Amino acid sequence: MKNTDSSLIAVLIDRRSDVVREWLDRTFRTYPESAGRFLSLERDPFRNPVGHALKEGLALLFDRVIENTDLAAARPALDGIIRMRAVQDFTAGQAVAFVFLLKQAMRGVLQGEIARFPAEYAALEARIDELALLAFDVFMKCREQIYEIRANEAGRRVSLLERAFQMRSPGPTN
Repeated sequence: MKNTDSSLIAVLIDRRSDVVREWLDRTFRTYPESAGRFLSLERDPFRNPVGHALKEGLALLFDRVIENTDLAAARPALDGIIRMRAVQDFTAGQAVAFVFLLKQAMRGVLQGEIARFPAEYAALEARIDELALLAFDVFMKCREQIYEIRANEAGRRVSLLERAFQMRSPGPTN
């Protein structure tokens, strides 16, 4: 269904489900093959919380990107996705790369229609870049929390070992 409106946003609203589905498929492909297949096929949100969170989160992020509002409104959806990717085996770049896949998804779904709206598309790509920067900030905060938790746990272990050592060693003799 071709939209003849004079707005890229109107076209994107018309093709929302196609773009989000393509973005989701591309994001699933960032996982190892068997994990990506499971994430895309398992529909039960309890058996597949990652896949469910991605499906819900990417749809919300898409809406926030095409709205002409402050992208800070996207932070809760972004936070849910990034928190998962921060504890998975992703580098910082890999963890936030899914944001840039939205550009590829839009180009793939809209193909020649984007050329009709060069200024709007450039502005939309700039918003996606802003979202990626926000995602990187969220990722770094998550990783900081993870390292802080690990450091605190290591400190607790050392403290327990010190106490155990003190209990076993004889007291000072006079």
